Order: sequence, then structure tokens, then C-alpha cells
Amino acid sequence: MKSERRAFMLRAALAGAALPATIAVRLTPACASSVRPPHRVSGVLAPPRELWITRPEAQESIRAVYWAGGILQTDGYCAINRIYRDLRAGAQRPIAPALLHLNYAMQRAVAGHWSPRPMILLSGFRTPHTNRLVGGVEPNVHFAGEADDYIYPGLSFEENLQLARLFQFGGLGVYPDRGSLHKDLGPARTWVEYGHARAATVR
Repeated sequence: MKSERRAFMLRAALAGAALPATIAVRLTPACASSVRPPHRVSGVLAPPRELWITRPEAQESIRAVYWAGGILQTDGYCAINRIYRDLRAGAQRPIAPALLHLNYAMQRAVAGHWSPRPMILLSGFRTPHTNRLVGGVEPNVHFAGEADDYIYPGLSFEENLQLARLFQFGGLGVYPDRGSLHKDLGPARTWVEYGHARAATVR
């Protein structure tokens, strides 16, 4: 029943009205050249998908349309790749579109149940070196651009956790000491971590 409810909520969140256009962003040639044209879904006209992301550590915030007309949008996608970069290493990589679609669904649910607000991104792509510095486990889905650590402002930690559980399709990390959560596209699993001590995994 849980998996059916999650699938229903994801479909409902993704099937919505058009969102505002993206802000202007400056692209790097390297990012633009890294975007591979995706397969266009024939006969499907879906509304554009925009993400609103704030990265406090970098003092950056973007609203970017990354998907429109069934196609990945280069400008918005590159802007998201940049804000997801490893700040310590100054490195970035393409972020998995499936993770962005999950973020979009969650952001629509937040806007519908509470009010529109950005996702606060605390960690996105990580190099192995940065991962070791922050005490992350290896291998790590952050390496592949398939994970992020985040929180939605203005919601209690419990409300954030309930939202995360509703939309959980892969890994869910709960960090009460830091007041943040982790989600990824890896195998389904849940853990709670205080400091660097990880509690037993909960299915």
C-alpha cells in the first residue's frame, strides 16, 4: 500500500500546471557540451518543470526550468549542475534527471500543502576526496550526481521527514543533529545518523 500511495503522489505532483520561466543564467561551454539530447516523448505535451534551489554556503539561489516539452533544457540544467557542484573541490558533474524529477514532485507537494519555497541544498555532487573529508561512506551515490542533502525551510523537521518518507524511492538518511535529510536514487534503505554514528538501517 505504501508503494502504491507513493506512486500516486508522485504522479499527482508531476501532473500540474505550467511554472514560471527561468531566470537568465550564464553557461560555461563545458556544461553546455555535456548535455546529451534526451529522447523526446512522442505526442506528449507536459508543462515545463522548474526547480527553486538555494545554496546558503555558496550564497546562491536559482529558479531554473530544466525540462520542457519532454526535453532537458540546457540553460536550466546547467544552472542546476552548477549549484549542485562540490564547493570544496570546485568541480561539477551532470546531475541525474531522475533526481531532479523527484525534487520537482516534492517541491510541488510543498507548494500545494504549505506555500512555494526553495529547497535548501546542503550537499549535492561530491568528489571522493570531499566525501572523505566530511566522513561519508564509500562507495557513495553523491559521486554519481544521484543524491543530495537538503531541507525545506518553514517546515518542522518532522514535517520534512514525513514528506521525505512519502516520496522515498531510494535511500533516505535522517540527520537530526544537523536538521537535514538525505535522499538518493540508490537501493531502498533508511538510516538515522547522529554526528558520525549511524544507527541500524531501517527498511
